[in-house]
Amino acid sequence: MNSELIQIEDYYKIKKINKVLFSSDKKIIFEEQKVLKKKNDYSTTFYLIDENNKARQFSLGMDKDYSMKFNSSKNEMAFLSIRGEKKAKPQIFLIRMDGGEAIKLTSVPNGVQFFNWSLDDKKIVFLHRINKQEEEEENKKKENKKEKDKDEIEEKVINLIKEEKEKKKVDPRIVKKIVYRKGTNYLDDRYSHIYIFDIETKKIERVTSGDFDYFSPVLGDKIIYAVKHKVQNNLNDSTTFSIVKIDLESRKEIEIKEVYGWSVNLALTKDLNWLVYNCSLEKEGISRQNMDLKAFNLETMEETWITEQIDNHAFNFKIKGNYVYFVSDSWEIHELWRYDLENKKLEKILTDNFMIYDYDVELENNQVVINASKEDEISSLIIYDLSKKNQKTIYKSNEDWLKDKKLAKHEEIRYKGYNNKEIQGWIVKPPNFDENKKYPVILEIHGGPSATWSPHERTMWHEFQSFASMGYVIFYCNPRGSSGRGLEYRNVKGNWGEEPSTDILRGFNLVLEKTYVDKDNAFITGGSYGGYMTAWIIGHDNRFQAAVPQRGVYNLVSFWSTTDITQFTKEQMGYYPWENMELLWKQSPIAYVEDIKTPTRIIHSENDFRVPISQGEELFASLLKLGVETELIRYPKEGHELSRSGMPKHIEDRLNKIIEWFEKHKNKK
Repeated sequence: MNSELIQIEDYYKIKKINKVLFSSDKKIIFEEQKVLKKKNDYSTTFYLIDENNKARQFSLGMDKDYSMKFNSSKNEMAFLSIRGEKKAKPQIFLIRMDGGEAIKLTSVPNGVQFFNWSLDDKKIVFLHRINKQEEEEENKKKENKKEKDKDEIEEKVINLIKEEKEKKKVDPRIVKKIVYRKGTNYLDDRYSHIYIFDIETKKIERVTSGDFDYFSPVLGDKIIYAVKHKVQNNLNDSTTFSIVKIDLESRKEIEIKEVYGWSVNLALTKDLNWLVYNCSLEKEGISRQNMDLKAFNLETMEETWITEQIDNHAFNFKIKGNYVYFVSDSWEIHELWRYDLENKKLEKILTDNFMIYDYDVELENNQVVINASKEDEISSLIIYDLSKKNQKTIYKSNEDWLKDKKLAKHEEIRYKGYNNKEIQGWIVKPPNFDENKKYPVILEIHGGPSATWSPHERTMWHEFQSFASMGYVIFYCNPRGSSGRGLEYRNVKGNWGEEPSTDILRGFNLVLEKTYVDKDNAFITGGSYGGYMTAWIIGHDNRFQAAVPQRGVYNLVSFWSTTDITQFTKEQMGYYPWENMELLWKQSPIAYVEDIKTPTRIIHSENDFRVPISQGEELFASLLKLGVETELIRYPKEGHELSRSGMPKHIEDRLNKIIEWFEKHKNKK
């Protein structure tokens, strides 16, 4: 084993920055994730960057501390944390920036999902999931203020009774809603409701009730603005939301605006004049649209389309003074923009060879701190001076263990795909590359289909580096359907297969012409839509020695009703199965299963409710019946995010299972 090269087991060394902020005294505080090998888990800890650009641990580091937010004076920081016993739920904690221990503010039974400071810093508004019975219990407690506190034994008895009641709800489980499971869990009978925590009195008060979910509450002057999910009976798969205004004195709720999207988030300017939110422009076809930003003037009731001039996604928006800052994708990079609400002026303020995962703006010194991912370091902090237009890297999460490592480089290629559209792809060569040798090659395909891969994209960094270090050349590209190149490029409605696969294979053919590539040892893999495309390609092309489709959609006819995004098939294909069975079947890889000859190892997670494991089972059983060499690898307790945030040991094992299959089927010469 060459210690200079990245290995699969190096995954346990990787650290990633999630969130970054400027503190009250203009220091930088960030949240960093580490992998805990022995616990088979992750921890997230806060760190401060001192005047020497050294990182000093700020929070305990034994648990999951995350979602830090400063009040406007920036003297106090609230955050969510999971601390204590094994079944502990996330609660809000408060810590002063001038020192001291973190104080626990909430102990709500089902945990805090989300929170925001009020604009006057006197309150915190948060979301907590409750059901009707729990609402009634809260109401009784409020009515009977003199009710004595329960002792420890009484509390334990009450909790045991609650646990028994919860078990009865799921044995048997009665399903009444079209989306009844999400992520890796089954949905319960609870809804997200808005609460307010008063910093001075320490009292908690619930604001909303009923069978609706609320999101992204912001608290101004005795008014809460929030997003409310619009549902119709048991069809809770709606992508329509209401922006509502709730008067805290009368509790009257008024709809301000109907909006559309997979999710909608709000931000409120300090002067209470503007409400900024993300959305899709049209009600239908959300997954094929841009994420746009709009600003609603609360005085004039007029709406401004902030991102009208940008034909790409806009995300991670923040209000700083009179500006709305946000990130937009552009080909393989991210760019930082800002919009002047007063002068209605849009400007791009930073573009460089990196992707932006978070940032914060310090107005007094006119600086931006950026959590960036680059080809040679997937997690670093960069300071950008808005006045001088220069930047400086001040921290690299993985600098120590990477300093002696030899990294594989990404070589960009551009070529003509389907209908002569320009396609951008990359070749990754082994670190100790020798042009006189012949290397096996892996075709890697991204998901989405509207994802974007890049040399700077951090979720695939370790996989590409590990496989290249094992002596493989890797090719990947962003075919039609990918983001970063506008609506027209991303629109593959009704055609997931032929046109994008042409884009991919034309690039792969160019790679096979390279003198250093062993075309008799070609392999293919991809996840989600990439799993779909892997299965599609081997159903139309038998050149590959082995294939590993992962968590893929293989049958669009059966997929639509089992996924937790039941609108997706209609949006992407244009039809439900009963409206056009022929098209959905024609666009399904399993329709071509009789033509598959490639040895195929299928990887899927048992708790994947985005693309349920039944999709993998259908492909596996069909291939087995047809006599193709095939295996199904099932990962228990994992969901659709296995490759990105699954249990560390499963992430390691998945990479080993892919390479093991390719090594087994190498054409030995």
